[in-house]
Amino acid sequence: MNKHYKSIILCLIGAFINAIGINCFLLEANLGSGGTIGISLALRYTLGLSPALTSLIINILVVIIGWKFLSKTTAIYTVVVSLSLSLFLNLTEGMNLGVDNFVINSVFGGAIIGIGVGLIFSTGATLGGTSVIAKIISKYTEMKTSQGVFILDGLVVLSFLLVLPIENVLFTIIMLFVTERATSFVIEGFNPKKAVTIISNNNESISNKINSFTGRGSTLLTGNGGYSKSEKTMLYVVVPQSQVTRIKRLVNNEDENAFLAIHDVRDVLGSGFININ
Repeated sequence: MNKHYKSIILCLIGAFINAIGINCFLLEANLGSGGTIGISLALRYTLGLSPALTSLIINILVVIIGWKFLSKTTAIYTVVVSLSLSLFLNLTEGMNLGVDNFVINSVFGGAIIGIGVGLIFSTGATLGGTSVIAKIISKYTEMKTSQGVFILDGLVVLSFLLVLPIENVLFTIIMLFVTERATSFVIEGFNPKKAVTIISNNNESISNKINSFTGRGSTLLTGNGGYSKSEKTMLYVVVPQSQVTRIKRLVNNEDENAFLAIHDVRDVLGSGFININ
């Protein structure tokens, strides 16, 4: 229960930060956005409707339609986010920083919204809208959820060409890029993780030294070489980015002919990292 309380508090904080970014920066410069908020902003610019009301209606309808495609926890968190975001959008509607500069509004708006979105995503919740629709599309097609979100958000942004001058739309794209970077920063933290795959004849020795250096265990996998057809042992380990250079040196000292592949990883769950539950 303590975990759920903490997650709900993070959802509320994220929704409040999101609302500040929308009212103080996006609306200030007539910028668009993706997802449900993007549709709500388009309705604001064309029909004068309140984003607080329209985003609430759209999100509730989408969550109802896509309820069975979400886990119970994710669905509940998403409802909390939708309700609180609409409430905070309404409460902060009159906030105005008086900044009339596309660059400042797009960069700072994107950063603030990205922080809010990152806090929300870190709980396992979604912002509703395109995220839920993308899950539905993924269920019945071969399209991945991430691809569906990208396409749907892209269509929302492109629709602003019918509503706003092209300059506003271009700065909206800049804002969305900043938002994505800020969101990733919040989720991954100051020290993102890297996955390292090592193929060497000395993998057992390398594994022991990595464990001694990092305090983390590694996994030894058995495979066959595609050319030589001989059996090979591969070592797989996930470490903080700050330790990658030391790992490279350690492997080189053990085996100058070792093969290393270093991969970015988005989420790392389990022992020594974030509890799966």
